[in-house]
Amino acid sequence: MLSLFATSIMELLAAMLRLRGRNLKMTLKNLLIDEKKGSSGVYEAFITNPLYKQLSFKYGRGVSNPPSYIDNDSFRTILFDIILGEDGLESQLKTKIDALENDEMRRILKQLIRDADGKIDVFKQRIGEWYESIMDRASGYYKRMTQKILIIVGIVMAVVLNADTLALYRSLETNPETLDKLVAAAEAVAENESVDGMVRTDLEYEAALEQVRRMKGNVDDLRSPLGMGWQNINLAEMSVYNWAVKILGWIITAIAISLGAPFWFDLLRKIVNLRSTGEKPAD
Repeated sequence: MLSLFATSIMELLAAMLRLRGRNLKMTLKNLLIDEKKGSSGVYEAFITNPLYKQLSFKYGRGVSNPPSYIDNDSFRTILFDIILGEDGLESQLKTKIDALENDEMRRILKQLIRDADGKIDVFKQRIGEWYESIMDRASGYYKRMTQKILIIVGIVMAVVLNADTLALYRSLETNPETLDKLVAAAEAVAENESVDGMVRTDLEYEAALEQVRRMKGNVDDLRSPLGMGWQNINLAEMSVYNWAVKILGWIITAIAISLGAPFWFDLLRKIVNLRSTGEKPAD
Protein backbone atom coordinates (compact mmCIF):
# COMPACT_ATOMS: atom_id res chain seq x y z
CA MET A 1 0.00 0.00 0.00
CA LEU A 2 2.87 2.38 0.74
CA SER A 3 4.36 1.58 -2.67
CA LEU A 4 1.04 2.42 -4.31
CA PHE A 5 0.88 5.66 -2.32
CA ALA A 6 4.44 6.56 -3.39
CA THR A 7 3.56 5.84 -7.03
CA SER A 8 0.55 8.16 -6.75
CA ILE A 9 2.76 10.91 -5.33
CA MET A 10 5.23 10.26 -8.17
CA GLU A 11 2.42 10.71 -10.72
CA LEU A 12 1.40 13.97 -9.03
CA LEU A 13 4.98 15.25 -9.25
CA ALA A 14 5.21 14.14 -12.87
CA ALA A 15 2.00 16.05 -13.67
CA MET A 16 3.12 19.17 -11.78
CA LEU A 17 6.62 19.26 -13.29
CA ARG A 18 5.56 17.82 -16.71
CA LEU A 19 8.35 15.26 -16.44
CA ARG A 20 7.13 13.09 -19.33
CA GLY A 21 6.83 16.06 -21.67
CA ARG A 22 10.27 17.33 -20.70
CA ASN A 23 11.73 13.89 -21.24
CA LEU A 24 10.18 13.72 -24.73
CA LYS A 25 11.41 17.22 -25.58
CA MET A 26 14.95 16.35 -24.47
CA THR A 27 14.79 13.18 -26.59
CA LEU A 28 13.66 15.14 -29.66
CA LYS A 29 16.50 17.61 -29.15
CA ASN A 30 19.06 14.81 -29.00
CA LEU A 31 17.43 13.26 -32.05
CA LEU A 32 17.05 16.30 -34.29
CA ILE A 33 19.84 18.72 -33.35
CA ASP A 34 23.21 18.46 -35.06
CA GLU A 35 25.69 18.14 -32.16
CA LYS A 36 28.68 19.22 -34.25
CA LYS A 37 27.15 22.40 -35.65
CA GLY A 38 24.56 23.01 -32.97
CA SER A 39 22.01 23.38 -35.77
CA SER A 40 18.43 23.37 -34.48
CA GLY A 41 16.61 24.04 -37.75
CA VAL A 42 14.99 20.61 -37.95
CA TYR A 43 14.11 20.64 -34.25
CA GLU A 44 12.59 24.13 -34.41
CA ALA A 45 10.59 23.14 -37.49
CA PHE A 46 9.41 20.01 -35.66
CA ILE A 47 8.08 21.74 -32.52
CA THR A 48 6.42 24.48 -34.60
CA ASN A 49 4.67 21.96 -36.86
CA PRO A 50 0.83 22.24 -36.60
CA LEU A 51 0.44 18.55 -35.78
CA TYR A 52 2.96 18.82 -32.91
CA LYS A 53 1.14 21.90 -31.64
CA GLN A 54 -2.12 19.99 -31.57
CA LEU A 55 -0.49 17.15 -29.64
CA SER A 56 0.86 19.81 -27.26
CA PHE A 57 -2.69 21.11 -26.64
CA LYS A 58 -1.76 24.55 -27.94
CA TYR A 59 -5.01 24.82 -29.85
CA GLY A 60 -8.13 25.63 -27.85
CA ARG A 61 -6.50 25.55 -24.40
CA GLY A 62 -3.94 28.33 -24.60
CA VAL A 63 -1.13 26.29 -23.06
CA SER A 64 2.14 25.08 -24.53
CA ASN A 65 2.92 21.96 -22.56
CA PRO A 66 4.91 19.40 -24.55
CA PRO A 67 3.04 16.12 -25.14
CA SER A 68 3.84 13.12 -22.98
CA TYR A 69 4.30 10.86 -25.98
CA ILE A 70 4.34 10.97 -29.79
CA ASP A 71 3.74 7.75 -31.69
CA ASN A 72 5.94 6.78 -34.62
CA ASP A 73 3.24 7.57 -37.22
CA SER A 74 2.97 11.17 -36.00
CA PHE A 75 6.76 11.50 -35.81
CA ARG A 76 7.15 10.19 -39.36
CA THR A 77 4.40 12.48 -40.69
CA ILE A 78 5.98 15.57 -39.12
CA LEU A 79 9.48 14.61 -40.26
CA PHE A 80 8.33 14.04 -43.85
CA ASP A 81 6.57 17.42 -43.81
CA ILE A 82 9.85 19.06 -42.70
CA ILE A 83 11.94 17.25 -45.30
CA LEU A 84 9.61 17.67 -48.28
CA GLY A 85 8.14 21.05 -47.44
CA GLU A 86 4.69 22.20 -48.47
CA ASP A 87 5.19 21.65 -52.21
CA GLY A 88 7.55 18.65 -52.08
CA LEU A 89 6.76 15.26 -53.57
CA GLU A 90 7.92 11.86 -52.33
CA SER A 91 9.70 11.39 -55.67
CA GLN A 92 11.97 14.28 -54.63
CA LEU A 93 12.76 12.69 -51.27
CA LYS A 94 16.43 11.88 -51.95
CA THR A 95 17.07 15.37 -53.30
CA LYS A 96 15.37 16.95 -50.28
CA ILE A 97 17.41 14.80 -47.87
CA ASP A 98 20.66 15.84 -49.57
CA ALA A 99 19.63 19.48 -49.07
CA LEU A 100 19.28 19.16 -45.28
CA GLU A 101 21.70 21.37 -43.30
CA ASN A 102 21.79 18.95 -40.39
CA ASP A 103 24.73 16.66 -41.25
CA GLU A 104 23.88 13.95 -38.71
CA MET A 105 20.21 13.83 -39.70
CA ARG A 106 21.15 13.72 -43.39
CA ARG A 107 23.55 10.80 -42.86
CA ILE A 108 21.01 8.85 -40.79
CA LEU A 109 18.22 9.34 -43.33
CA LYS A 110 20.48 8.41 -46.24
CA GLN A 111 21.52 5.28 -44.38
CA LEU A 112 17.88 4.35 -43.76
CA ILE A 113 16.87 4.95 -47.36
CA ARG A 114 19.79 2.81 -48.57
CA ASP A 115 18.68 0.09 -46.18
CA ALA A 116 15.20 0.34 -47.72
CA ASP A 117 16.64 -0.02 -51.29
CA GLY A 118 15.06 3.31 -52.15
CA LYS A 119 11.52 2.05 -51.53
CA ILE A 120 9.43 4.77 -49.91
CA ASP A 121 7.12 2.43 -47.98
CA VAL A 122 10.04 0.49 -46.53
CA PHE A 123 11.85 3.76 -45.78
CA LYS A 124 8.85 4.97 -43.78
CA GLN A 125 8.87 1.72 -41.84
CA ARG A 126 12.60 2.11 -41.11
CA ILE A 127 12.01 5.62 -39.77
CA GLY A 128 9.33 4.28 -37.43
CA GLU A 129 11.66 1.53 -36.18
CA TRP A 130 14.49 4.03 -35.68
CA TYR A 131 12.22 6.35 -33.69
CA GLU A 132 10.87 3.48 -31.55
CA SER A 133 14.42 2.37 -30.67
CA ILE A 134 15.25 5.92 -29.55
CA MET A 135 12.04 6.12 -27.49
CA ASP A 136 12.86 2.81 -25.79
CA ARG A 137 16.09 4.36 -24.56
CA ALA A 138 14.21 7.50 -23.49
CA SER A 139 11.72 5.35 -21.55
CA GLY A 140 14.61 3.61 -19.81
CA TYR A 141 16.09 6.97 -18.80
CA TYR A 142 12.70 8.16 -17.50
CA LYS A 143 12.27 4.95 -15.50
CA ARG A 144 15.70 5.38 -13.87
CA MET A 145 14.91 9.01 -13.06
CA THR A 146 11.57 8.14 -11.47
CA GLN A 147 13.23 5.33 -9.50
CA LYS A 148 15.54 7.89 -7.88
CA ILE A 149 12.59 10.16 -7.12
CA LEU A 150 10.66 7.21 -5.66
CA ILE A 151 13.49 6.52 -3.21
CA ILE A 152 13.40 10.16 -2.06
CA VAL A 153 9.58 10.00 -1.78
CA GLY A 154 9.95 6.73 0.13
CA ILE A 155 12.34 8.29 2.65
CA VAL A 156 10.03 11.27 3.21
CA MET A 157 7.03 8.96 3.64
CA ALA A 158 8.94 6.72 6.05
CA VAL A 159 9.89 9.69 8.24
CA VAL A 160 6.49 11.44 8.13
CA LEU A 161 4.52 8.24 8.79
CA ASN A 162 7.26 6.76 11.00
CA ALA A 163 7.06 3.66 8.82
CA ASP A 164 10.03 1.90 10.39
CA THR A 165 10.26 -1.62 8.96
CA LEU A 166 12.22 -2.94 11.96
CA ALA A 167 9.75 -1.43 14.44
CA LEU A 168 6.81 -2.83 12.45
CA TYR A 169 8.37 -6.28 12.59
CA ARG A 170 8.87 -6.09 16.35
CA SER A 171 5.30 -4.84 16.82
CA LEU A 172 3.77 -7.69 14.79
CA GLU A 173 6.03 -10.26 16.46
CA THR A 174 4.72 -9.31 19.91
CA ASN A 175 1.09 -8.77 18.91
CA PRO A 176 -0.38 -12.01 17.50
CA GLU A 177 -3.95 -10.65 17.27
CA THR A 178 -2.91 -7.79 14.98
CA LEU A 179 -0.74 -10.20 13.00
CA ASP A 180 -3.68 -12.53 12.43
CA LYS A 181 -5.81 -9.64 11.17
CA LEU A 182 -3.09 -8.51 8.77
CA VAL A 183 -2.55 -12.06 7.51
CA ALA A 184 -6.27 -12.29 6.72
CA ALA A 185 -6.14 -8.90 4.97
CA ALA A 186 -3.06 -10.00 3.00
CA GLU A 187 -4.82 -13.15 1.84
CA ALA A 188 -7.80 -11.07 0.71
CA VAL A 189 -5.53 -8.73 -1.25
CA ALA A 190 -3.73 -11.69 -2.84
CA GLU A 191 -7.01 -12.94 -4.28
CA ASN A 192 -7.17 -9.90 -6.58
CA GLU A 193 -5.84 -10.36 -10.09
CA SER A 194 -3.64 -7.26 -10.21
CA VAL A 195 -2.94 -3.85 -8.69
CA ASP A 196 -2.74 -2.02 -12.01
CA GLY A 197 -6.26 -0.61 -11.68
CA MET A 198 -5.56 0.95 -8.28
CA VAL A 199 -3.07 3.55 -9.54
CA ARG A 200 -3.29 5.10 -13.00
CA THR A 201 -0.33 6.70 -14.73
CA ASP A 202 0.19 9.70 -17.02
CA LEU A 203 -2.58 11.79 -15.42
CA GLU A 204 -3.38 15.47 -15.49
CA TYR A 205 -2.68 17.39 -12.27
CA GLU A 206 -6.24 17.33 -10.85
CA ALA A 207 -6.69 13.60 -11.51
CA ALA A 208 -3.28 12.83 -9.99
CA LEU A 209 -4.12 14.93 -6.91
CA GLU A 210 -7.42 13.08 -6.45
CA GLN A 211 -5.58 9.76 -6.72
CA VAL A 212 -3.12 10.84 -4.00
CA ARG A 213 -6.01 11.81 -1.72
CA ARG A 214 -7.70 8.45 -2.25
CA MET A 215 -4.50 6.51 -1.56
CA LYS A 216 -3.79 8.63 1.53
CA GLY A 217 -7.14 7.50 2.95
CA ASN A 218 -6.20 3.87 2.38
CA VAL A 219 -2.82 4.35 4.08
CA ASP A 220 -4.44 6.14 7.05
CA ASP A 221 -6.62 3.06 7.59
CA LEU A 222 -3.46 0.96 7.98
CA ARG A 223 -1.55 3.27 10.32
CA SER A 224 -3.25 2.20 13.54
CA PRO A 225 -3.05 -1.63 13.20
CA LEU A 226 0.52 -1.42 11.91
CA GLY A 227 1.63 0.90 14.70
CA MET A 228 2.87 3.60 12.32
CA GLY A 229 2.97 7.23 13.38
CA TRP A 230 4.56 9.26 16.17
CA GLN A 231 1.78 9.07 18.78
CA ASN A 232 3.51 6.62 21.13
CA ILE A 233 7.10 7.75 20.49
CA ASN A 234 8.93 9.61 23.27
CA LEU A 235 11.73 11.42 21.45
CA ALA A 236 13.38 12.60 24.69
CA GLU A 237 14.02 9.00 25.81
CA MET A 238 15.54 7.83 22.52
CA SER A 239 19.27 7.10 22.61
CA VAL A 240 21.77 7.37 19.77
CA TYR A 241 21.42 3.60 19.24
CA ASN A 242 17.62 3.90 19.04
CA TRP A 243 17.94 6.66 16.44
CA ALA A 244 20.46 4.64 14.42
CA VAL A 245 18.11 1.61 14.37
CA LYS A 246 15.13 3.79 13.45
CA ILE A 247 17.02 5.48 10.60
CA LEU A 248 18.01 2.03 9.34
CA GLY A 249 14.35 1.00 9.48
CA TRP A 250 13.37 4.10 7.48
CA ILE A 251 15.99 3.35 4.83
CA ILE A 252 14.76 -0.24 4.50
CA THR A 253 11.20 1.07 4.13
CA ALA A 254 12.25 3.57 1.45
CA ILE A 255 14.08 0.92 -0.56
CA ALA A 256 11.12 -1.45 -0.23
CA ILE A 257 8.70 1.25 -1.37
CA SER A 258 10.85 2.04 -4.42
CA LEU A 259 10.59 -1.58 -5.62
CA GLY A 260 6.99 -0.88 -6.57
CA ALA A 261 3.61 -2.33 -5.67
CA PRO A 262 3.61 -4.98 -8.47
CA PHE A 263 6.76 -6.53 -6.99
CA TRP A 264 5.21 -6.84 -3.51
CA PHE A 265 1.87 -7.96 -4.90
CA ASP A 266 3.48 -10.80 -6.86
CA LEU A 267 5.59 -11.80 -3.85
CA LEU A 268 2.51 -11.73 -1.60
CA ARG A 269 0.60 -13.99 -3.97
CA LYS A 270 3.46 -16.49 -4.06
CA ILE A 271 3.70 -16.58 -0.25
CA VAL A 272 -0.07 -16.99 0.14
CA ASN A 273 -0.07 -19.79 -2.45
CA LEU A 274 2.71 -21.56 -0.53
CA ARG A 275 0.77 -21.27 2.74
CA SER A 276 -2.39 -22.64 1.15
CA THR A 277 -2.87 -25.43 -1.39
CA GLY A 278 -0.90 -23.86 -4.21
CA GLU A 279 -1.97 -21.88 -7.22
CA LYS A 280 -5.46 -22.23 -8.70
CA PRO A 281 -5.64 -24.57 -11.70
CA ALA A 282 -6.06 -22.94 -15.10
CA ASP A 283 -9.56 -22.79 -16.56
